[in-house]
Amino acid sequence: MSALTNLRLPLAAVFPLLVSCGDDEVVTPADISISPPSASLSSLGETAAFSAEITDQNGDTYDGTALWSSSDDDIFTVTAQGVVTAVGNGSATLTAFFQDLSAAAAVVVEQVPVVISVSPGSARLASLGDTAVFTATMFDALGSVVPGTTEWSSSNTSVFTVDANGVVTAAGNGAETLTASFESLRTAASVVVEQVPVALLVASGDDQEGTVGVPLADPLVVRVDDAGGSPIEGVRVGFVPAEGHGSTDPDSADTDAEGLSRTSWTLGPDSGTHMLSASLAEGLSVEFTATARPRAPRPDSALYRIEFEATWSDSTHPNEFPANAHFSPLIGGVHNDSVSFWELGDTASPGMEDMAETGRTRTLADEIRAEMPKHALAVIQGRGTRSPGSVTIDTVVVNMDHPLVTLVTMIAPSPDWFVGVTGRSLLDEDGEWVEELEVLLYPLDAGTDSGNTYTSPNQNTSPKEPIRSLRGEYPFSDEPVGTYIFTLIEKSD
Repeated sequence: MSALTNLRLPLAAVFPLLVSCGDDEVVTPADISISPPSASLSSLGETAAFSAEITDQNGDTYDGTALWSSSDDDIFTVTAQGVVTAVGNGSATLTAFFQDLSAAAAVVVEQVPVVISVSPGSARLASLGDTAVFTATMFDALGSVVPGTTEWSSSNTSVFTVDANGVVTAAGNGAETLTASFESLRTAASVVVEQVPVALLVASGDDQEGTVGVPLADPLVVRVDDAGGSPIEGVRVGFVPAEGHGSTDPDSADTDAEGLSRTSWTLGPDSGTHMLSASLAEGLSVEFTATARPRAPRPDSALYRIEFEATWSDSTHPNEFPANAHFSPLIGGVHNDSVSFWELGDTASPGMEDMAETGRTRTLADEIRAEMPKHALAVIQGRGTRSPGSVTIDTVVVNMDHPLVTLVTMIAPSPDWFVGVTGRSLLDEDGEWVEELEVLLYPLDAGTDSGNTYTSPNQNTSPKEPIRSLRGEYPFSDEPVGTYIFTLIEKSD
């Protein structure tokens, strides 16, 4: 819609001036023209000044003031002085009026972008397939937003790709540049893709069986993934066997392009369950287990299976029964009668004290190994169990020179209570290997802590008291807390 400005008109604009010349000729306005004839504006808010000239019938300047109007105030506005201001993109007509005279000029507003702003200025993606959304805004010379669509591009599509809407997708590790462009304008943002490990998984090699002191048949293989489940290359994985459970080669290895890292595990010298931990610097870890079989037995040897059946419960010992009742990992050894690792009436060794008070096995295992090979043949190890529950140690080798078995486990929780056998021979009265031996187990006190309840605070007993039975003493009843069952699997003649 047109708009007229300068509505308060001077008299000269309403009534023709009668100007008398020498011959009494009346001077009247005859023509109006606009200068410049057109204007192009490239920024919103940009201005252009127009002027209107009125002439009489003789071509002389006529004294009068024109009125101005815009054919579309959404494209430009105009002041009473003929100053045009760009408002929006498009073409419209500027008109100057005087009485019944008018003149027109074309005004074109077409914003020209001079800068592109990209937001955000950078992005870091931690998983392949992760996305980030970028936006690009163009501005004209006076800071107004310019409508239009920019084009997006990636400097390296093997690191990230980008679609027409500015959505970036991680494709591989690296640091590259995202560019938004419009005609000759360019603006860049940085994109870094650096996978972060969030998962360490066992790929293969777990739960193998092998021979003590011999590498397992298959390598241990783990896989490292990011949050999207994609493998990560170049992550260092450390492989650490538990104490006494052998060695690895290598002890650490980087993941390959499939996110896999591997090592070879040589089992330790003792039969039973072996443990190994694979871990990352980021704190992730997984566990491998393997069953170590003894080496081929000599002719005078025998192979036994040992089962521990834990029967300690609130029904067998109703006086008091703790929450989370369990037994610690089993620890012991095969030996001869030249050595003993504990006896009723004796004081506990450091290894026995540590086992009975904390469930730790390392010190007692070292005491047994210190007697090898002359007095002790092997260390026996087995996992712990809740109670009621059961544990099986599949392969324990004894021979005529080392026919005795010592095996203990901590009652937990407790101050220093345990169960076990000491120097139990697997030979019968005739010197033959027993086919099966069942031993009832009653609670014992190691004499190293003076607590008298399951959850008593640490009360070191000094000097140590002799190891003694707690059968029938509070909080225990007269019932056993478990049973060892020794079963002959094979013997050599």
